[in-house]
Amino acid sequence: MEQPTREATFDARILKHIRHTAKRLARQGRMPGMDADDIAQDLFLDLWRRRAAFDPSRASFATFADRVIAHRVASLLCSTARLRAERQHLSLDEGDDGAERPVLADSLPDPQAVSEADQALALDVRRFLEGLPPALRRCCDLLLTPNLRAASAEAGLHRSTIYENARRLRRLAERAGLRDYVAAPRHFADRAGRCP
Repeated sequence: MEQPTREATFDARILKHIRHTAKRLARQGRMPGMDADDIAQDLFLDLWRRRAAFDPSRASFATFADRVIAHRVASLLCSTARLRAERQHLSLDEGDDGAERPVLADSLPDPQAVSEADQALALDVRRFLEGLPPALRRCCDLLLTPNLRAASAEAGLHRSTIYENARRLRRLAERAGLRDYVAAPRHFADRAGRCP
């Protein structure tokens, strides 16, 4: 059974109103830095966050949604200096007009930089892997493959053997002090044998 999406919880008319409003605002060009999809997402998220404030004794949900959308549009169009500054386009590589101002790329962390914690973790994991017997190292390689069924068939091992070795690896990693980095096993036992 599929999980209902956030959009499925709202009436089609409300979603159509959000898309229409977003397209209209994008065509007007009054919100630099935001295209129709950005505006629609902003309107939708604002409505989603405020849905708990809906009181059915005061109005229908459609009226409530129209008011929330209208207020969000008004706040997006507000021309305060602070809001204009938030929506200002920034170059990743160079300042506007050659001015000596910091650029966005200077304020972002370097994605290639490795932190000390990451270096320490890499060293701990390398030591852990080097201390494993060859069969468990081979199991690590198999667990990294996207298709475990095909990898187990290619290796000539039954999947239950690989899963047992994975449990052994988890216990060894926890004993080696890597408990925080070992993902918890997935359990679906509470759903076994039941129809949704």
